[in-house]
Amino acid sequence: MPFRKKILYYGLLLLLTLLAIEGMARLAYYAAYGEWPGRRPPAAAANSALPTDATAYYQLRHPYYGFTSSAPGDDLNAMPPLQRQEGAIVIGVLGGSVAQNIAPFLQDALNRRFAAKDRPPQAIVLNLAVSGAKQPQQALTIVNTLLLGGEFDLIVNLDGVNEIINSVGLNPEEGVFPFLPLWWDKRVGLTGEELLLAGQIGILRREQARLAAAGETSVLRGSALFGLANRWRQERIAAEIRQRNHELAAVAADYSLEKYGPRNWPEGEEGLLPAAALVWYRSSVTLARLAAVAGAEYYHFLQPNQYVPDSKPLSPEEREFAYKHPGGYGSAAAQGYPLLREFGRDLQSRGVHYFDLTGIFVDHPETLYIDECCHLNDRGKELLAAAMAQRLEPTLRRRNGESPDKPVSPLAAARRPAELNSAARPAFQVSLAEDGKQLRYVRAGCAPKDIEPAFFLHLMPRDLADLPPPRREQGFANRSFRFAAAGGRFAPWQCAAQIRLPDYPIAALRTGQHIPHQGDLWSTELILPADPDKLRADYAALSTEEPAARAYFALYLRDNRLLYLRETCAAADTAAEFFLHITPEDPAALPEDRQAAGFAHGGFAFARQGGSFDGKCLAAVSLPNYPIKEMRTGQFVPGQGDLWSVTIAAP
Repeated sequence: MPFRKKILYYGLLLLLTLLAIEGMARLAYYAAYGEWPGRRPPAAAANSALPTDATAYYQLRHPYYGFTSSAPGDDLNAMPPLQRQEGAIVIGVLGGSVAQNIAPFLQDALNRRFAAKDRPPQAIVLNLAVSGAKQPQQALTIVNTLLLGGEFDLIVNLDGVNEIINSVGLNPEEGVFPFLPLWWDKRVGLTGEELLLAGQIGILRREQARLAAAGETSVLRGSALFGLANRWRQERIAAEIRQRNHELAAVAADYSLEKYGPRNWPEGEEGLLPAAALVWYRSSVTLARLAAVAGAEYYHFLQPNQYVPDSKPLSPEEREFAYKHPGGYGSAAAQGYPLLREFGRDLQSRGVHYFDLTGIFVDHPETLYIDECCHLNDRGKELLAAAMAQRLEPTLRRRNGESPDKPVSPLAAARRPAELNSAARPAFQVSLAEDGKQLRYVRAGCAPKDIEPAFFLHLMPRDLADLPPPRREQGFANRSFRFAAAGGRFAPWQCAAQIRLPDYPIAALRTGQHIPHQGDLWSTELILPADPDKLRADYAALSTEEPAARAYFALYLRDNRLLYLRETCAAADTAAEFFLHITPEDPAALPEDRQAAGFAHGGFAFARQGGSFDGKCLAAVSLPNYPIKEMRTGQFVPGQGDLWSVTIAAP
């Protein structure tokens, strides 16, 4: 056969063979897939290596405090952090979603409270709260911010609900350690073994996508044989992906320390609730210490909640939409809040500026709560912000350089109600002589009429036992004298006199001139500094004794005195008024007007009962001679409440 015919023959034979193979491939394709080749194969089902609900969560994971808000320009993510500014008061607000929502309302409430002042403080409220946060995230947030250079005048923490419902309910329900951030298993991403499997899945899916694209673009895309081989390969890869995903699901279902945290947490609500409350308490104490070291002041507010009994008359709308009890949030909050309130009283005893706000809605029957958790409508936010601003005001005023309201003292109680010229400055300059035992009165441009009215002198001793028994209840000795009889002298240009003080130690005195049945012409007060050597001697005597109670101050009972000691003391620690309530064993020992109440009560300023030395503060208050059953003492701000308090059972 000629060569040309041979080529034609073999070519025709090859073509017939290919056509036969292609025809069989078409039949095989139809038999395998129930359709003729040429149609676009269905897309493979998406197989994600990530948990389906992890990527949908809008918050950003943070390496130090769990997570932050993803909002651009958020205060929590601002760099560099804000520092103190001249003429401004920087306030950092911590907490969960309720605190996050209340921050702008707090800013408005503070502005309204100070709008009428001559020098209103510029309060800058930094919103460091984030929805879902719970302790110790607030404490860690402050640690990180301070380390990065942030500065605060006030640190305000509004929390309570998340510490209960997230630690007791949501985290443990998913098998997550209660004190990790909320939904940590979904935020943490992939563990090492999961990451290896996810990488293999990614490589397989890339090859699967390449084959699918070849089926669309290859010059052989019309071939049934090519289509059969391509689709078979895709099927094999899909099977491998399914296998890897099964392995990934099995690994994800296994316990992982990275995702779920420690496993040895308390069992059941009876174990979890006290543990959650204790973490909340410790975190607040830590925040107070951090604030003190950073030169700031810490305020802790327990947020209101509809599940606290008798805290609010619920409206019909609230009962329908915002109250689901028993069950859900209601059961956890109702059982957990009593523990928080109990720990809160201990926070006060340790000197933390802690305020329980669970009762601020008790007179508000209107609708304030908008969901079954804890969130408020705008009216509720306004009321909550106003309550917080009221309690912050004294510190803001002090930080703004204003003088705080003077506490009531025995000398203040001795003031006569009718003053002729209460706004006038003292007519005489009053000072102590160098020996501290003489009180001098000097006036320039003095006329005879200026010294005619009688002078009075009220002396408050450091130890009430130095007073005659009739004067001990009032807390001060009362003297009066005529200027000429006090060794004074008179000249056309000056008059002066000098009065000898008693030998016992004096804490403070008040003096001036008085017209009977009319009032004081003028008056002034002096606080006499304590003798540092005497304070050191008292301190040395206490070094071998155990305190009767420990609170913000350590309290000692010695020589029928109650002593207040703080080892590391600043002026702010003693600025607020101290109170002392004494319950006798026999109520008949009390004055008649106090027998019905059953206890004696009094207040004092720290400087009038003691002083500071070597960075410490020490004050002593004399106790009555009758047998004492118990005492309650602490510090308070008039109109605001107790800063701290503690009860002492007398030995």
